Amino acid sequence: MPRYKQSNNRIFEAFQACKDGLVRSIMKMSVKQQDVDDILQETFIKVLHSDTQQQIKSPKGYLFVVSRNLVLKKLMQQSKEIHTEIDEALIENDVDNPVEKELHQKLKFERFSQILNSLPEKHRRAILLRKLYCLSHKEIANKMNISVSSVEKYIAKGLKQCKQSLCIQGYEVNPPIQLNQSNEECAK
Repeated sequence: MPRYKQSNNRIFEAFQACKDGLVRSIMKMSVKQQDVDDILQETFIKVLHSDTQQQIKSPKGYLFVVSRNLVLKKLMQQSKEIHTEIDEALIENDVDNPVEKELHQKLKFERFSQILNSLPEKHRRAILLRKLYCLSHKEIANKMNISVSSVEKYIAKGLKQCKQSLCIQGYEVNPPIQLNQSNEECAK
């Protein structure tokens, strides 16, 4: 019997032997009943394809790993869809109430200012010179008597700390924090 037929039979037998366990494993991960068959089918196809590339030593174990990864991928996709829907709903609400949006931005800026003031002096100074005074990294390095790479590290670490603190306090910080106009406006 050709090798690929033996391989197909081996994978099929392993799949049949552990199918009930796969279903239980998938169901434990909060997957909808209607999605279980799709995940099982995709698992079988992926494992079968992988085995044709390189023989799998433990088909049963590999079937469980692949099914788990597919479930996690599906759950991540569903989570992204939910977050997108929530974000769109929040944006619609923000457009409806500009006063609330402005107040939220003001509170966010006040929190950012407090966090910025709590940073170590070098981090705070580097961020302010870059964002508020629009100085280049080289100009900041000269002003602070440090290397350009140190300036970059101070700014990156300081902004990361600010972003983390704002996130902990419940503020959305995906867009970069703006203290001033854009770099193009600074250059004028």
